[in-house]
Amino acid sequence: MPRTSDPPTARIAALERDADALRRAFLTTPVFVLDEHGLHARFEDFGRTALALFRETARSAGGEQAARRIEAAYHRVHEALQAVATLALSDTEPGFPAHGNGTAEPPPQDVRQSVIRRGTQFS
Repeated sequence: MPRTSDPPTARIAALERDADALRRAFLTTPVFVLDEHGLHARFEDFGRTALALFRETARSAGGEQAARRIEAAYHRVHEALQAVATLALSDTEPGFPAHGNGTAEPPPQDVRQSVIRRGTQFS
C-alpha cells in the first residue's frame, strides 16, 4: 500500500498498481482458497487506502482527475470481485437439480475468463 508521506500522485499510482495486482489475484486464485491467500485483508486495506486518497484529493487542485483515477482503480478490483461472486453463486453440482422443477442447470461458465479477455489491460 502507498505510504502517506508520498505525494498524492505517487500514492495514486501505487494504488493503481495495487488494484491491478489485487484484480489479477482475484481472477487467478481458486475461489475456495481466496481467504488462505489473504485477499480479504488485502481488499480491505485497498478500500481504506482508496477512500483516504479520495477524501484527500477531492479538496485539492486537480482533484477531479485524481478522483477519476482512484475510482477507475477501485472499479477494476470491483469488476473482478463481481466475476468471482457470479462464479461462486452459479456453481452447482452437475446432475443435481438446481430449480424446483427438477431440471439441472448446465455447468457454470468461468466468468473470470471473460473479465480477463474483455480488453482490460494489466499494468
